[in-house]
Amino acid sequence: MSARPMVNSEEGAALWFRRSAGWLVVAGIFGLAAADWPEFRGPTGQGLVPSGRLPVEWGAGKNIAWKQAIPGKGWSSPILVGGRIFLTTAVPTSDDKNADQSLRALCLDAATGRILWDTEVFKQDGESAPSIHSKNSHASPTPISDGKKLWVHFGHEGTACLDLDGKVLWRNQANRYQPVHGNGGSPILAGQALIFSIDGSDRQCVLAL
Repeated sequence: MSARPMVNSEEGAALWFRRSAGWLVVAGIFGLAAADWPEFRGPTGQGLVPSGRLPVEWGAGKNIAWKQAIPGKGWSSPILVGGRIFLTTAVPTSDDKNADQSLRALCLDAATGRILWDTEVFKQDGESAPSIHSKNSHASPTPISDGKKLWVHFGHEGTACLDLDGKVLWRNQANRYQPVHGNGGSPILAGQALIFSIDGSDRQCVLAL
C-alpha cells in the first residue's frame, strides 16, 4: 500500500500513515497539534492537505515516529480523531483457506502507536462467506467519525456504530448482497444519515441508515 499524507498544518504538525504487510507506520510527526482526518480522503473528501513540512524521505531508520503491528489484513485507510487513530481489520481464526474472519475495529494512540482497544464487530463464517478478489481484504472500507461516534462498514457483512471507547452501540446486518470482488466503498455522513453503496451482482443501490 502507498503512503498517505493524513494530516498537516501550518504550525508544522504532520502525520504520514502507511498501512502495509500487517503494520501501521507513522512517519514524521512534527509538533503535537494536528487537525482531524475523520474519513476517507479527509474532511473535504478530496484527499488534500495544506502545504507544510511533510517528510520527503523515510525508511526503516529515518523519519519513523513509531510503527505498530496490526493483526490480520485490511485495506481500509486509518482515520485520525482527537489524537487517536481508528482502523479496521479482518483476522482469520485459523490458517485454513476458508477460515472464519473476525472483523474488528482498533484504536491507537496517535502519539505513541499503543493499541488502546481492539473490538470484534462481526464474526464472518468462512464457509458461507462470498469469495473476494485475491488482492482485496474483508476490511477494505474506511471508517468514519463525527468526533463522538465511530462507524465501521464491512460491506455485505454489515455496518456498525461504536463509541470512541470501543463499545458497539448498534449493528446492522439487514442489507446482505452478493459482492463480485469484495467490498471497497467507504461510507459518508450527511446530516443524520450514514450513506454507502451496495454494489453486488444481485443488488445495486445507494443506501442511507
